[in-house]
Formats: sequence, C-alpha cells, structure tokens
Amino acid sequence: MDADNGFALSPELRALRDQVGKIIREEIIPIEARCDPDAAEIPEDDYWRIARKNQAAGLWCMGAPREYGGGGLGTFDMCVLTEEMAQHRMGLYNPGCGVFGRTPPPVIYAGSEEQKRTYAGGTIKNAWHTFFAITEPSGGSDPAGAIQCKAVRQGDTYVLNGTKIFISHAHEAEWGVVFTRTDAKAGRKGITCFIIKKGTPGFTARPFRTLRTSALPNEVHFEDCVVPLEQRLGPEGEGLNLCLDLLTRLRFPYSACNVGVGVAALRMAINHAKQRSTFGELLSKRQAIQWMLADS
Repeated sequence: MDADNGFALSPELRALRDQVGKIIREEIIPIEARCDPDAAEIPEDDYWRIARKNQAAGLWCMGAPREYGGGGLGTFDMCVLTEEMAQHRMGLYNPGCGVFGRTPPPVIYAGSEEQKRTYAGGTIKNAWHTFFAITEPSGGSDPAGAIQCKAVRQGDTYVLNGTKIFISHAHEAEWGVVFTRTDAKAGRKGITCFIIKKGTPGFTARPFRTLRTSALPNEVHFEDCVVPLEQRLGPEGEGLNLCLDLLTRLRFPYSACNVGVGVAALRMAINHAKQRSTFGELLSKRQAIQWMLADS
C-alpha cells in the first residue's frame, strides 16, 4: 500500500510561487532598502520597470478572470502567491508593492458586461488604483447595521449623501465602489452598491496619516453626489450580498499576507541568531533561543 504523502502543491504552482519569491528578494527588497522606512510605495520608475516585466511574463493580475486580462487563478492559488508576495517590509499592506498588478475590487464582476469590460478591464490594463468604501465613522465590521450613507433615487439617477472613513487610495483612484443605504426600513435588503468615477461632482476624498506604514487612507464625503442609474452595481437592495462576497474574497489572501510576514520574520530571526554572539557564543547555540525559534 502506498504511503499517504498528504497534500502537495502542483509543480506549476510551486514554480510560480518560487518565481514570485525571487522577484520579491531580488527586486523589491533592495529597492525598499533605499526608501524611507515609512514609505508605503516604491518609486514610480522602479514600479513600472518591474511591472512591465511582470506583464510581459504573464505575472500580472493573476487572480483576475482571463477574459478581462488577468491570469484566471483561483483563491487558493492566490493565497499561496500572496503569502510569498508579502515577505518584505511593505508587504502586509502592499504585497509586492503592486508590481504583480492592481486588481479591481472583486465585486465589479457582479456588474453588467459593459461595466466589467470598462472598469475591470481598464484597471487590469492600465494598473489603475481603485477603492471600495464600506467603513463609516459609525462602524465598519457590521455593514448591515452600520451603513448610514444614503442614496435616494431621482428618476434615472441616485443622489448620495454621507461619509466613509479609512478608504485606501480614494484620493488617487480612477474609480471605486461605495455601499449605501437606499431603504432605511429594509434592513439587510436596504443596501445598494454604486460605481463612483474620479472627478464626480459631490465626491471628495481627503487623505490622512495613520501610525502604520500603508497607503494613505481617506475620509470620503458625498454631498448631493449625483450618480447615474447605469453606475449602480447589481440590483437595488442587493448591496449587502455583494459587500460580504467582496470581503470574503479579499480576506483569505489577506490572511495569507499575515502568514507570509510571520515566515519572513522567522527567517530573519534565525539568520540573526546565527550571526549574533553574546558572551562568546552565538545566540543559535543557546537553548532558550532555540526553544523560542522552535516554538515560532
């Protein structure tokens, strides 16, 4: 009887993971070493130099559908790759510094074919920044109950009023999605999603600094912001389902980022223990340090 060797990654996925890791180690980490420790992005010329090579190599937006210019990989594959992408200083909040593509919010794939080709296709092709606006000053972990930003239908348009907070890239994005309340009495069925384009009158984004090194979050305001009906994403009242689907798709790879940071931290600790001597002996030879590394 053959022994059970457990689960193993496919040779193709292992090769892809190794290539991603090589780019992080040989390209991203040396650039980070030259940047301000608080920098959240690498310089633009370095970004495009690496990004164009990845585009040519097919390492671009690998988790996006093939029909819109992506690689067509699933969530599991992207978790494996994202774990590798995150193993650098900016990696937790900016895996790979975006050189493997800036993918649109997955919720866009619930839109019409025209919306998908215009917004998803345009983002993948041009490496646009995008945003998704869920969190409000009233709360962010409970979209069903916390959303107060309102959208009122007037003919073939909706008028949006309200505030969102901690919205990354909103000040520089070409477009994004916002979740609003269209029916105050409908509960979970009262939330609707809209596409917001850059420069829309009544839409403003104000970036502010936080303690962590990451892309600057924004406070986003909607003041009598008129959005045409064709920019509604999905049916009215189905926004919560789209919101939860978006969060689910993003949270798995984000968890992989945290694993990747842990892997990199352990590697750094082991290397340091092998080089650092105290009282005439390497840290790696001390039992207490060995226990801590083994536990890690």
